[in-house]
Amino acid sequence: MMERKKVVINTEKQFMPLDNVISEFIRDKKGSGMVNVFVAHTTCAIKLMEGEILLLSDVNTYLNEQFPKDGIYKHNMIEIRDVPITERINGHSHMQQLFFGTDVNIPVEDGKMLLGKWQQVFLIEFDPIRERDIYLTYWG
Repeated sequence: MMERKKVVINTEKQFMPLDNVISEFIRDKKGSGMVNVFVAHTTCAIKLMEGEILLLSDVNTYLNEQFPKDGIYKHNMIEIRDVPITERINGHSHMQQLFFGTDVNIPVEDGKMLLGKWQQVFLIEFDPIRERDIYLTYWG
């Protein structure tokens, strides 16, 4: 049996834990299954990682050093692209997202995610503040 749910999230920070949203979706599932968490956007990602604040800071520092907001990105040449002139200048966001996936699959047992001790599921936002569509799909 497959079940799908769309969740809309307004990103007010870069690392947004999704564990509660996912747990709510799977809480009544019996037996073994799998949940997929997918974000339908190109400047954010879904990632399993540790939610320790200094690690998240390290990740953010690394990404900003590798792809600074004031870097030179052809994507930012709005005047020669077929987009409205009000389009966001976000080449750095697209480049940062390349190192992360747009979905994760997580095993589920009796309504609980089978995660490691320190693992959390995050929506990582590289182009804040935005409204993001997250799709949760359960197979069991």
